[in-house]
Amino acid sequence: MPQCGPSHSLRFHVIVLGIACAFSFESATAQTEKIEQKPDAYQMTPLNVIDTRQSSYSVPEATSATRTGTPIKETPLSVQVVDQALIKDKAITTPADLVNVVPGVQQVVGYGNTPSQWFIIRGFSSGAVNYRDGYRVSEIYTPRDLANVERVEFVKGPSSVLYGQAQPAGAVNTITKTPLAYDYNYLSMSAGSWSKLRLTADLNKNYSNLAVRLNLAADTGDSYVKYEQPRSWLIAPTATLKLTRDVELLYSGEFHRTRIDGFSNGLPMADGVFDLPDSATVSQPWARLNNKNASHRLELKVNVNDKWALRQGFYTSTTKRDYRGVSPAFNQFDGTPLADYPIMYNAGPTDDQRNTVAQTEAIGRFKLGETSHRLLTGFEYFKSKFEFAFYDQFGCDFAGNCFQNYTNTFSTGIPAPAGGFTGGDVADESGAKTKALYVNDQISWGNWRFMLGMRHDRAETTSGATVKSESVNTGRIGAMYLFTPETSVYYSAGQSFVPNLGARTGGGALDPEKGLQHEIGVKHTVKPGLDATFALYEITKKNVRYGTAGSNPQTYLTYGEQQSRGFEASLAGQLAARLKAVANFSYIDFAKVTKDESGNEGNALYGVPKTSWNLWGVYDLPIALPGKLSAGLGVVRVDKRPADQAGSGFKLPSYTRYDAGLFYKLNKFDFALNLKNIGDANIFDTVDGYFVQRQPSRSVTLTAGLEF
Repeated sequence: MPQCGPSHSLRFHVIVLGIACAFSFESATAQTEKIEQKPDAYQMTPLNVIDTRQSSYSVPEATSATRTGTPIKETPLSVQVVDQALIKDKAITTPADLVNVVPGVQQVVGYGNTPSQWFIIRGFSSGAVNYRDGYRVSEIYTPRDLANVERVEFVKGPSSVLYGQAQPAGAVNTITKTPLAYDYNYLSMSAGSWSKLRLTADLNKNYSNLAVRLNLAADTGDSYVKYEQPRSWLIAPTATLKLTRDVELLYSGEFHRTRIDGFSNGLPMADGVFDLPDSATVSQPWARLNNKNASHRLELKVNVNDKWALRQGFYTSTTKRDYRGVSPAFNQFDGTPLADYPIMYNAGPTDDQRNTVAQTEAIGRFKLGETSHRLLTGFEYFKSKFEFAFYDQFGCDFAGNCFQNYTNTFSTGIPAPAGGFTGGDVADESGAKTKALYVNDQISWGNWRFMLGMRHDRAETTSGATVKSESVNTGRIGAMYLFTPETSVYYSAGQSFVPNLGARTGGGALDPEKGLQHEIGVKHTVKPGLDATFALYEITKKNVRYGTAGSNPQTYLTYGEQQSRGFEASLAGQLAARLKAVANFSYIDFAKVTKDESGNEGNALYGVPKTSWNLWGVYDLPIALPGKLSAGLGVVRVDKRPADQAGSGFKLPSYTRYDAGLFYKLNKFDFALNLKNIGDANIFDTVDGYFVQRQPSRSVTLTAGLEF
C-alpha cells in the first residue's frame, strides 16, 4: 500500500465527497413513523426509537458488529444492546452502571473516580478505547454522560477488522441521539441522595427537510466520598438536512464540562481498606479536577440507487484536563499497613487528548448465483494524541522518582503545598496515526449466513521519542445456520492488534500484540420480543510486552501471552404481557497470564470474576388507576476478583447488590423512584489494576418527567 500523509488522506475524502454529491438520485426514501424510524436495507446510520414505554429491552437490529443495520439473530457474533428503555428504567446516567445489565463485563474506574467509559470484557481490559457512533476514540480519562445516548452496543471479542487497533476485549459503541422526523420535547428533573440534583432536556423540532435536536443535562450535589463534590453539564446539539430525497447531511456536537472537588485516584491496596467507612478517601478539600470535552461529527449519506449507498464521515474530539489531587504512593499490594501507607501529591496542568477520524464507506447489495451479499468497503484515517505533564514542584518524573517525599501517610493526610502548584510545561506525549482499508461481506445462502472481513492498517505509534511504524492485516470469519426462523447456531473467529512501544532487547522493533477469539453459540427467539443468546469463547492474546531483568535503559521482549475462556448467556425481552426483563450470566473458567519470563506467568488477569450474573425486570401492576403503575426489581452478583495483575493475592470482595424501582405514567407525565444498592453492599472496583475505589452505597433518586 503506498505511503501517503494526512493531507493526501483528507484530500481523498474530499474528492469522494464531491463525487457523491454529483450523483442523480431517484430512489424513494422510507416514510418515518412516530413510534420507530424503520430503515431501508441500506441505511448506515443508527435508528432512533423514542417511545421507550413500548420497548421490551429486546432490540432486533444492531449496527456495531457490521457497521450496517443487521438483525442480531442473523449475526454470528455475541452482541448485547442496552437500549433507551433500559437506560431510563435503571436510571443509568454514567457508563459505570452499564455493567449491571450485560454479561461478562466489569468496569475499570476512571482515574479520579470520573465516569469514564472503561471496561473489562471477557477477561481483558478495553484499554479505554471506545467508539462513538462508530468512530474510534481514545479516551483514558474522558467523563461521559448518557443524557444524549440512544443506546450502547457491546460487541464481544476482537473487532479490529472494522475498528482498527484495539484490545481483543470487544467494541463498546455508543449510539447518540439524532433528530427525529416529528416534533418531540421531554424535560426531567431528578433529586436524590447526597443532595444530588439533575436536570435534563430533550428538544426536537422538525421543519420538513431540516430537523434539529438538542439534549441538555446538568448535575450538582455532594458524594458518598468525603470532600468529593462532582458537578457537570452537557450541551449536545444535532441537526439533519435533506439536501435532496436521497442526500442527507448530519451534524452532531457534544460539549461536556466536569468539575470534581476532592479529586483522588482512589484508595490503597492494603489490608483493612475494605473495612473503612463509605466516606473514606486520601483526598483533601483543596484537591480538584477540571475536565472539558468537545466533539464534532459531520456525515454525508447518499443513496446512489436502490442497491448502493455512500457515507462520508468526519469526527473530532478534544479533552482538556487540569487536576490537583492526592493518591496512594504505591501502585499495588505489598503488605504495607493501611495506617502507614504513604500518600503523595498527584497534580498536572496538562492531561489532554485529541482524536481525529475520517471514514469513507460504500455499502451495497447484489447477488452471485444463489448467494445474496451485503458488501461494506471503507477507508479510514485516524489520528490521536495524548499530552501530559506534572507540575514542576510536585509529582513524579518518568523514571518513577517522586518529588514529594513520603512523610505523610493515609492516617495523617497531606496538606496543600505552601508554595502552590507552579510550572508544568508539556513533559511528554504519545499518539497514534492510522490509514486503513477494510471490507466486510455478509452472505446469505438458503439457511446459511456467512461473514467475511479483512482489514489492512498502516499504523504509526509514538511514545515520547519512540516512533513505531508497521503494516498489519487482520481478518474475521463467521458462519451461522438457521435451523428455524427462531433458532440458529454459529461459529466465528476474529483477530485484533495493538502496537507495542519501546526498545527491543537485543535491538530491533517490537512485534504488535495480536489477539484471536474463537466463539460458538446459539441464538433463540423464545417468542416474538423475547430473545436468548448462549456463547462459548476462548481469547488468546500473544506478543504481550514484558520487561527484561537488568536491562538499562528498560528494554522489552514480546514472548508474553494471556488467555481467557468462558461461557455467557443472556435473555432479554417481554416475558409476559405485563413483564419485561433482562437476565445475564457469565462464567469465566480461565483468565491468566500463560507465558511471561518476568515472573508473572500464571497470574490471574485483574478485575475478572469467575462468576457474575445480573437480573432486572419491570412488572406493570394490575391496579385500577388513571395511569399506569409499574414496579422494578433487580439483583447483581459478582464473585471475588484480583485487584492487580502482579500475583499479590489481593482481591476485590464479592458482592450482591439489589435495586428496585417504582414507575408511574399519567398522560404526558412520568414519575420514577429508583432505589440502588438497597442492601448497602460493599462494592469495590479496580482503578486500572493500581488502586481500588469504593462504589456508591445505598441511594435513592426521585425523577419527574414531562413530554410536550
